[in-house]
Amino acid sequence: MKIHEAIIDGVRRNPEGIIERIVSFIREQVKAFNREGAIMGLSGGIDSALGAFLTVCALGRENVFFLFLPERDSSRQSKRDAELVADALKVELKEVNLTPLLRKIGVYRLEPPAFGIPRRLQERYVLRKYGELQDENETTYLKNLKGGAGKDELKRGIAYYRIKHRLRMVLWYFYGELSNYLVIGNCNKTEKLTGYFIKYGDSGSDIDVISGLYKTQVRELARYMGIPRRILEKAPSPDIMPGMTDEYALQMKYDRLDGILYGLEKGMKAEEIKEGTGAGEREIMYVKELVELSRHMRELPPSPDLKGLL
Repeated sequence: MKIHEAIIDGVRRNPEGIIERIVSFIREQVKAFNREGAIMGLSGGIDSALGAFLTVCALGRENVFFLFLPERDSSRQSKRDAELVADALKVELKEVNLTPLLRKIGVYRLEPPAFGIPRRLQERYVLRKYGELQDENETTYLKNLKGGAGKDELKRGIAYYRIKHRLRMVLWYFYGELSNYLVIGNCNKTEKLTGYFIKYGDSGSDIDVISGLYKTQVRELARYMGIPRRILEKAPSPDIMPGMTDEYALQMKYDRLDGILYGLEKGMKAEEIKEGTGAGEREIMYVKELVELSRHMRELPPSPDLKGLL
């Protein structure tokens, strides 16, 4: 069996068991945290859609609250897709536009003005610049994990997009605490292993509900749970820079990325991963580097060892 088939088969064998395990976990954590319900951000993407369906399944729609937090660079389609999920679940969706906050902070001054520029041209500009910033040795994403690799333009870009997710996290907790609600996180396993999330941003939550699922498994379980087809078929995107998709940012298709991660997790040899995914040696090394560079993002902040001094 090819690695991709093994990954998908893991969900297909027992989707109900996976759903029940996650649903039970959510209920247990709401009780353990002494919360009265749950709140989460809806982005219009598949991850938050699956998290929403699972959370409502666990707690009932009367105990769940959704936030949609767009800003200047958000796609209009994202709002329509977030509304599609909220309507399907019959849960309130509150919208708070972050543009005024981001403008006040000065975030939009870090990049060229967008006022009056057609969305199509903005998307072309973003993709072109992203491509220009990488080279034959390192992708732009890898350089981002290295803090910009000494390039001021990349440092500005990192500051530009990361603050958007961090502001969203602040508002999740603000509205969550007003109702004593648990904050639900929706980072998947692929994102967690490769660092494709924002530290203290979209990873800032009380619990993670789908972090045990690779992206391709998220898609499979979402299909089983009846997530709207439009969301299942759209290209995954962080929706923080016009035109940017996950696979363009990572410079790898999710099927292959998940296959390599799965092989590494299972302790497979490089030749086995190559045979099972079609990946080359360079791609495997690239994924290994992503996992290592993002290790600190999955751990608690380090602190000095004062043993023997106190």
